[in-house]
Amino acid sequence: MKIGVIGTGMMGAQLAIRLAKSGHKVIVFNRDRLKAQIIQHSIAENEIRIASTPAEVGKNSEFVIVCVKDHQAILDITTAKGYAGLLDSPKSNRTRKDFIVIQCSTISPTESNHLADLYGKKNIKVITVPILGGISAAEKGELILIAAGPKKSFNRAKSLLKDLGKQVFYVGSNHGTASTLKLAVNINIALIALALAEGLAFVKGSGLNPDIFIRIFNSTYFKTGISENKGPKIIRDEYTTSFSVANMAKDLELTLQTSYSSGLTLPATASTHAIYKASEAVGLSGLDYTSIASFILRLNGISRFGKRKRQTRGTDFLV
Repeated sequence: MKIGVIGTGMMGAQLAIRLAKSGHKVIVFNRDRLKAQIIQHSIAENEIRIASTPAEVGKNSEFVIVCVKDHQAILDITTAKGYAGLLDSPKSNRTRKDFIVIQCSTISPTESNHLADLYGKKNIKVITVPILGGISAAEKGELILIAAGPKKSFNRAKSLLKDLGKQVFYVGSNHGTASTLKLAVNINIALIALALAEGLAFVKGSGLNPDIFIRIFNSTYFKTGISENKGPKIIRDEYTTSFSVANMAKDLELTLQTSYSSGLTLPATASTHAIYKASEAVGLSGLDYTSIASFILRLNGISRFGKRKRQTRGTDFLV
């Protein structure tokens, strides 16, 4: 199939490479053209084309996958200023009923429905498909995909989605449903990472080897994929980014905005969001979300070697 990918950050790049290796004809666009060009170092140059505008992607694709940072970034490539946006692409494709936009960015339920309406006014079909899983899962085609939108459009895209994920959940026609479920999963990921961080801080601050804590925890019923796969890396202060602190903070903020509008109170989520925002403020923004452990350790004056530092001025926190 002819597939377009708009947004070639960490996840979008892996989606494009995976699709090209699966035999699809792939064309990509990124507002920072260099990020699109970097993909060609990972795969034969003639297997992925680089477009000059989002509209060019749409005109040369049956499906366009949008994987960008947030709602504003989607609007930027949809109704672009200074170049032709994705909404301009169907002008030469009005008879192509198979043209579908697959919106994979994590945004709020309200924003998801707004975008579907925006595209619908141009007779463009949209399915909302937020993604669960990191870079490694994307490389292997083992992502978890949560899809919402018109059932006919989903059925048309199903084989493509199965190239990307090991499980695809169709959750109904309301686009906001997929976004709500993605944010609910991210609540759990954020809280699990924070709980692990505080457990490590408690152990290290007590003068114990954190390695034994991880080994004991991972032998229990309560172990998680985070504790098994990332726990040992946290102990070594290795925070190679698969999903950044900044993105987690953004998603928690979307969750809180949505919960407040629904009259819900999520106290643990609110506290966790505040901690992630504080982590951003001290320079952890671009690191993996599990670097929240580094924040908690430093907050308590604990070095990576388990020794408590004497706290004096607030600036010592940044050392």
